[in-house]
Amino acid sequence: MQFVRHALLACFALSSVFGAEADNSQSAALRERIIAHARTVSAEDYAYTRTVRTEQIGDDKPETRVIVEHWDPTRTTDQRWTLVTVDGRPPKADELKDYSKSLPKRRQAYYGRVAGYFAKPATSEIDARGKTVFHFASLPKDTVMVADTDLSASATGEATVNATGAVPFIEEVRFRSTKSTRVKLIAKIESFETMTRYRLMPDGKPVPSELTSEMNGSMLGQSGRIRTQITYTDLRAVAK
Repeated sequence: MQFVRHALLACFALSSVFGAEADNSQSAALRERIIAHARTVSAEDYAYTRTVRTEQIGDDKPETRVIVEHWDPTRTTDQRWTLVTVDGRPPKADELKDYSKSLPKRRQAYYGRVAGYFAKPATSEIDARGKTVFHFASLPKDTVMVADTDLSASATGEATVNATGAVPFIEEVRFRSTKSTRVKLIAKIESFETMTRYRLMPDGKPVPSELTSEMNGSMLGQSGRIRTQITYTDLRAVAK
């Protein structure tokens, strides 16, 4: 179960219901607008509070952990992430030490990553709501990372477009595994699904609002499932 505890926070997954095929020329133009827009968004644009709720279910007693942390890109590199609370209390010394050690490998979540998804071919469909959905049968390297293992080759993705405003943007991204994958030889991820939602800020830049994921796996004969919900609050635009 230690595998499940440390592996999930980087997972991503997705599914959608498709209807009519999108017009190729319109789809291509929409794709280029989305890519160009995403490239203007960086991890340095907003400070925010991130709440991570992880529920672990397996052979052992179910465990739930809630971590609150803060990201502030105006601070020096080693102080940008701050661990605020663990299960509603101030973090202990050993927790702060482990947290600090994990930071160099932390992958920052921000909308600009969307542009990279289109490095692979994408088809498009119009769903039942009339929204364009891009479907990725394969994903670029380093798109889906779990416990320092790249699972991109074992996943597919979908991205739903919000085109109600002047600037269209991806409002939802889903990734889903296509096969089980070994992680560091002793662990195995049987399946995973994740969904990330984005919302548009007043300055016209999308930001993550919520990520939910579920992963099923096993390690040393123990099987388990992890459900994670991450919410982003207290967003503050950073002056540059």
